[in-house]
Amino acid sequence: MTPDWPEVVRRVDDHAWARDITDHVRADFDRWQPGLVIPGPATPTAWTHHYFCDDDGSALTFAPDSPHRHVCASCGRVYRGEPWDGAWRTTVHNCVAAQAQRAALVLRLSPEPAQRERARAALERIFATYTRDYPAYQPHGVHAGRGRVQPQSLDEAVWAVLLLRALRWAGPDALSAGTRAALPRFARAVADLLRPQISAIHNIHCWLLAAVAECAALLADRELLDWCRDGEFGARAQIARGFHAEGLWFESNAHYHYYAVAALLSYREATGPDGLDQDSAARLSRAVSAPPRLAYSDTRLPAYGDGWPDCWTADFAPHAEAAWTLLPERPVDPAPYYRVPRPGPVRLWGGADLPGGVGVLGPRRSVAALVFGPDELVSPPGDDERSLVWPEAGVAVLRSDRARLTLRFGPDGGWHDHRDKLAVDAETAGGWQSLDLGTSGYGARFTAWMRSPVAHNLMICDGRRQPAHTGRLLHASEHRVSAQSAWDGHTLRRTLQLADDGWTDVFEAEAPATGLLEWVFHGDGAFAPGAGHPALLTDDGPDQDASDRDALGQDAGSASTAAGGSPRDPEHDTGHGWLREVRRLPVPADRRLTGAWDAAGSPVLELDVPQGFVAYAAVADGNPTGLPLGVVLLRGRARRARIEARFRLPDRP
Repeated sequence: MTPDWPEVVRRVDDHAWARDITDHVRADFDRWQPGLVIPGPATPTAWTHHYFCDDDGSALTFAPDSPHRHVCASCGRVYRGEPWDGAWRTTVHNCVAAQAQRAALVLRLSPEPAQRERARAALERIFATYTRDYPAYQPHGVHAGRGRVQPQSLDEAVWAVLLLRALRWAGPDALSAGTRAALPRFARAVADLLRPQISAIHNIHCWLLAAVAECAALLADRELLDWCRDGEFGARAQIARGFHAEGLWFESNAHYHYYAVAALLSYREATGPDGLDQDSAARLSRAVSAPPRLAYSDTRLPAYGDGWPDCWTADFAPHAEAAWTLLPERPVDPAPYYRVPRPGPVRLWGGADLPGGVGVLGPRRSVAALVFGPDELVSPPGDDERSLVWPEAGVAVLRSDRARLTLRFGPDGGWHDHRDKLAVDAETAGGWQSLDLGTSGYGARFTAWMRSPVAHNLMICDGRRQPAHTGRLLHASEHRVSAQSAWDGHTLRRTLQLADDGWTDVFEAEAPATGLLEWVFHGDGAFAPGAGHPALLTDDGPDQDASDRDALGQDAGSASTAAGGSPRDPEHDTGHGWLREVRRLPVPADRRLTGAWDAAGSPVLELDVPQGFVAYAAVADGNPTGLPLGVVLLRGRARRARIEARFRLPDRP
């Protein structure tokens, strides 16, 4: 689909928000143009997931003029050499593709002839360089296929989509005759590299399809376009098999959900109406509309599995804006994505957050809104406060005016799944939250903690991660949900029940033999034992010596090693070793432990501790809210256990 440029020009003339986007794109184009050097084929690129700090999981700060010094944005630790230099080169290639999109927009929308000429020159330099040098970049990659310019097939595909979209937007006349003549060879080489790697239902393969479809459109290759649509892992199959009936992508988190959606919208943009049938278009439209219903009250989206914790509904407004035009069979209303706006720089239309813009716009600040969206939002921003259950996706959300709870029980999400069936996340109307931690860069050691069982609100059996499996919904109603998870003789059942003063959480476990069972729950703030609202709590301190207080930490190494790995092996790390300030809590004679977290809105926890179980409190890092993560853990050896937790909220004023 070619954008309706006269209509975009009219929108810029008639609407201040569209003029703001255009003005900022023009300014960003001029800011990035000097000194943007395309890395040559002599040195390979590297995975951008290495561009994160080992110590705290924060992203390293990308500086386009600093190819050999990379600084953690949080702690200031400096990294030098490979793979960080290679990840920097990957990001520069993405910056070049982003600049191509800006240049195309400037060429179409700038009123200044001199700036349009600079944009034309930028496009010529970019495409002349890549079409000339592409064969010299050596195929390489170890994590997700192979790329040439980029370190894997996924990055290669996203980069190619950005470039070829920019060319389609600018029109072929933007380039010299010599560069235009080289384009078919370039497109065929990209397609020949990526097409054989399309072999699964997966977000990566959606992007490979989008890139091959862009190549096929440039080449006017009808046979290749049909293959992209109808092949075993073509677009129709990706949509039919990748999205659950409720609209959620199978990889279980918002980040990869929208990553797949962006790829499939990009595919539709490249192919036009023939790229999807009516049923596929309707299912893709549902995929854009569904996720805001899972958002917390502040519009943060849950970071399940390998999701990024700093993830907000408004961040994905560009997808809804693009779907408005790209899915005319069932246009998506972007308004629900703006319930809590996120002002910031212009968002380009692409596959990932790209370094680039400066300045603050809001709320409609995306190129997708400018090029594809409606002139005005057609309805007020929505706020759906109902409970819901999605049986196929395996998500149940309970809502009252005082609390929001989610229980997840669905099928395994593949490599990005954290193996945390029956995990719960929660928030209170007072602002206290117990969130899924999500992930950091996959190459960072800190990710071992974020993927570990102890980092989730779970029952852990024998100090091991769960195997891949599917849970089962037992009951769901407006205020109660119950689900089961079973594997290798272990059976876990969890029931959540909303009440006027909070909620109850009952976890039942049965194992094939007596073994180690651990119940974990965490939330905002440090946890302290006491008998009332957090303001009334007193901390009398632990009642045992240092060796007892350290027992949980000492067990961490043995638990991980018994599972076959080291304490910081991402696949086998139980998570205990990442806890600090560990202390054993005194359990009263009636076995009812009471306490609360020292953060606003915290419920009072009343926890029935089974005989033979020991209670611990600890603190950990990685809480998406930025507050300390207060962890409560019960540990005991048993074949069966029933742990009832009551979360009581303060009396209404």
